[in-house]
Amino acid sequence: MATGAREIERKYAVEPTFVLPKLGGLPGVATARTRRAVSLEAVYFDTDDLRLARNRITLRRRTGGSDAGWHLKLPVRVGERDELRLPLDAADGVVDVAAGARHTPPAEFVDLVTVHLRGGELRPVARLRTLRTARRLRDAAGVDLAEVVDDQVSAQTLGEATVVSTWREIEVELVDGKRGLLDDVGELLLSAGAVAATDSSKLGRLLGPALAAGPGPDVPPLPRRPRRRAPAGDVVRAYLIEQVRALLAADPRVRLDEPEAVHRMRVACRRARSTLRTFAPLFPADTVTLLDGELRDLAGALSGARDAEVQIAYFDGRLAELPADLVAGPVHETVSAHLSTGMAAARDEALAMLRSDRYFALVASLLTLVRAPLTGAARRPAGKVLPDLVRRADRRLAKKVTAAAGLPVGHDRDELLHSARKQAKRLRYAVEAVTPLYGQDATALVGQAERAQELLGTHQDATVARDLLRGWGAAAQAQGESTAFTLGVLLGLEECRGRLAERDFFDAWPRISAAKYRRWLA
Repeated sequence: MATGAREIERKYAVEPTFVLPKLGGLPGVATARTRRAVSLEAVYFDTDDLRLARNRITLRRRTGGSDAGWHLKLPVRVGERDELRLPLDAADGVVDVAAGARHTPPAEFVDLVTVHLRGGELRPVARLRTLRTARRLRDAAGVDLAEVVDDQVSAQTLGEATVVSTWREIEVELVDGKRGLLDDVGELLLSAGAVAATDSSKLGRLLGPALAAGPGPDVPPLPRRPRRRAPAGDVVRAYLIEQVRALLAADPRVRLDEPEAVHRMRVACRRARSTLRTFAPLFPADTVTLLDGELRDLAGALSGARDAEVQIAYFDGRLAELPADLVAGPVHETVSAHLSTGMAAARDEALAMLRSDRYFALVASLLTLVRAPLTGAARRPAGKVLPDLVRRADRRLAKKVTAAAGLPVGHDRDELLHSARKQAKRLRYAVEAVTPLYGQDATALVGQAERAQELLGTHQDATVARDLLRGWGAAAQAQGESTAFTLGVLLGLEECRGRLAERDFFDAWPRISAAKYRRWLA
């Protein structure tokens, strides 16, 4: 199992004659001791077209120093990456090739980047040798605040055309200090003649020309803030780009079973699917139909384990709030047993989906969509096309709410309110997509749609919990188990929660549906 840490660093380019300034006088720094210089060698792996490097991902095998092993760095945000490590012997083995022995990357790391590989084969693309001198910045208590490393780098590309390069750079990496220390060190280095590095990694510097000549990252950069005269497709595509980027960022996190990763990926799926539905006239009909089904199934595959985790946490809280005399028998164990059944299988199902050709085809289709040239209605001015499509989503919500209000309390009304909740989300996502055009007016409507979603979400959660408890309670009663009493108490509480949420929603609906939040759509 890989170990990991968040890497927060800044890089500076310096001349060979650069003299590192004294660092011990910085605020909060008591000592800046120089450690013994070490020699490092790293071989970097990527595809022939550098798919990992184009997406700011690095996979390397390093020898020398205290962190020898396999390293995988995944981007978080500018200046931050998560570094995962495996020991040198974690690789699948050594492959003999004409150029000599070549190590193959660990399967665990290959799996984490497979969404970017999508069939591409990894091979060594670069070798870097570094003579590193480090200085540890510590406070008066001896706590390591940051590390400043002075690297003399000798690098070469590996392949048909070999490029050799040498340079010197300074890296400042935060350890247990505050981010302000990075600013303080940076100001000192800049005043001494250093300049902020233009590349985020050593590999990026070496491969710069090849990367510049290539197709760029999988997900294109966001366009500039659009105007209402801009093509409608550009506005919607910008929102879709954000969702595709979120989906790809969550992919390795889901494989690592990180908290909230499944939720983030599922939300990205739902936002993308909802956007394609609402703004379907802007895209080819066959593409919308295909992606709608594939995104639905991906979100569904991700839902099993996530829903069970949320429900277990919720019921734990509910039980903790009950007076002791209302808790009969091992209720917690009973509820957990019911909900945990199939969780492992649900995670396996999610991972199987993420490792399937179907998933890779979905990702490829999404990437093609956000790069495709605009046609038809998508080329018309956003201000003339998009408000009408948002209005349609708003009207659908109003019709569902009106229909639900006309039904008596019961199953049919619950089902229609569930449908209204999904439509409230579609409205929210649609308005989010056009918020860059309409600013605070759109933001206000987003808030109202979100309010509807939350109230109806509480109603739906209570409805699902109620149905589960009814089944568990009936089974417990049939078997003469004491837990039946408490399950019945919980059932009553969920019935009450659902009806209160229903009441609160209808009370709030006049404000949620108020015309003042929609004048900008006229």
